[in-house]
Amino acid sequence: MGETGERRTVPPTQLVHLMSEYLRLGAHRQTFLAAPAASDPVLRGFGIVAGGFGVLGVICITVGAIAGGIATALVALIPGALALWRGNHNRRNRAARLDLFDFGMTVYRTGEQVQGFRWDSAEVRQKVITFQSGTPTEYSLEMTGPGGAHAVFDDVLFADGQEWGRTIQSAITGTQLPASVTAIDAGETVHFGDIALHLDALAFRGQTFPWEQIQLIDARSGLVRIKVDGRWHSLVPVAAIPNFYIFNELAERLRVTPFD
Repeated sequence: MGETGERRTVPPTQLVHLMSEYLRLGAHRQTFLAAPAASDPVLRGFGIVAGGFGVLGVICITVGAIAGGIATALVALIPGALALWRGNHNRRNRAARLDLFDFGMTVYRTGEQVQGFRWDSAEVRQKVITFQSGTPTEYSLEMTGPGGAHAVFDDVLFADGQEWGRTIQSAITGTQLPASVTAIDAGETVHFGDIALHLDALAFRGQTFPWEQIQLIDARSGLVRIKVDGRWHSLVPVAAIPNFYIFNELAERLRVTPFD
């Protein structure tokens, strides 16, 4: 198994099974496979632009503007080449799979090792979080875990992003939130990247903001901000906060009703 050639002969399904056994992830629940290439908006965009320039070039040649038609066709080669590159990239990931279990998940991408995460120890960062109801949410996640486990994936790579994205966030939040509440109630400090939460205050890069002075916590612009005594203070982007939903729940609880 130490040789690269031998490792490649092991089916992804077996690698996922071995990782789930090693991390004790429990029963298998769902598998999400690579999304069809046609669902990639970037690939579609390159294709549309290339096609548009191609049609324009044909029209120019038809009306006698040979030089203009050739120039337009040459321009069309640029998005065409990008579309070809993107298509090849997508084809290389056709064997990618995302598997969800009772107590965690695994991620496999073609040519890479299987990465495994447990709900009770994983950190997830979500690139975009939508706060308005009815607005589609984009799922682009970065997962980290003990032992250097790391994976980055999105709803372009894996189909049904709404389903697996919500499941991952809900599982991590539901598993880790009770322990975070207990820690804060016991007087401990819980860290979320550069932000730390305590019974008495929110701390950020050497600054301390008592809860009684924090009027609002806002993240709708993609940047976490707090309103303190009538003044807004910008903290960090939402994507920089590990387990944002746990942070948001704890911070709102402490702001509105400080823990006893």
